[in-house]
Amino acid sequence: MVKNANGRFCINLPKIGLVPFVYNRRIPKGFKVKTGTVIREVDGLYISFTIEDKTVPVEVVEIQPTEQNSKGIDLGLIYYAVTSDGEFIEVPKFFRLSEHRLSKLQMRLAKKSKHSKPWKILKRKIAKLHQLIARQRLDWQFKLAYHLFSDCQVIFLEDLQIANLVRRCKAKLGDNGQFLPNGQSAKSGLNKSLQDAAFGQFVQVWEYVAWKLGKRIIKVDPKGTSQHCWECLNKVSKSLSERWHSCSKCGQELDRDYNSALLIQKIGLLSTQEEDITSVKTAVSFYLTEESRALP
Repeated sequence: MVKNANGRFCINLPKIGLVPFVYNRRIPKGFKVKTGTVIREVDGLYISFTIEDKTVPVEVVEIQPTEQNSKGIDLGLIYYAVTSDGEFIEVPKFFRLSEHRLSKLQMRLAKKSKHSKPWKILKRKIAKLHQLIARQRLDWQFKLAYHLFSDCQVIFLEDLQIANLVRRCKAKLGDNGQFLPNGQSAKSGLNKSLQDAAFGQFVQVWEYVAWKLGKRIIKVDPKGTSQHCWECLNKVSKSLSERWHSCSKCGQELDRDYNSALLIQKIGLLSTQEEDITSVKTAVSFYLTEESRALP
């Protein structure tokens, strides 16, 4: 980086030359710039540097999870996050709140001639609204990640496969070769809410915040975390519309998502203490084996 004749900081880009930019964060001493990535946004161009200092040690956090220093968290669409200590966090719905304004702008855009001046103005307004929604969501997720780590050292969460959650329903064909209803219209609304929640992005933010604070995130197998009781691991089958957990075996009565958060914490703690336990299924098998051994 050098200064040009006007005293502005410039970056020397290959095949382009010196390009002035706003230098708002100084590179620490001892660090070397490895790469620079130019990103085009609707409000301008940004450059992101990757820096390296080989003398900085790479530390691996080794925190032994306990019931006191950890919490389990269940992510969902009724509540964005429910923690094992009883905190319910509402879904922000940034896209849903701006959806009406966005649709009106897109309707106006469809009536304009392509590549005309009014068309370009509306196109820019739509892009800036999308950028605002994305930045609002990312800012909120960072604040939430810091908040959730404020009173614990380890967080257990489900290893969700987001691509599978938003996958289209399989087509159904009748005897005459015509397509039958397959529930995709209802699934489309669910997919929109899942993409608005951006759980995949939130997990990435979470992992970064955990690394920055020197704390841990441990993922558990999501299979069965909503269908078993956290106290006795008895299977309590529930449809997606059933929001209350009632266990006939041990008498537990609590919110479905709260039960899942407690179960996620329990399975996470067991998986770090018992090598054979990696999921709800293996935990149930382990407890059944222990009970059979205890019988005379």
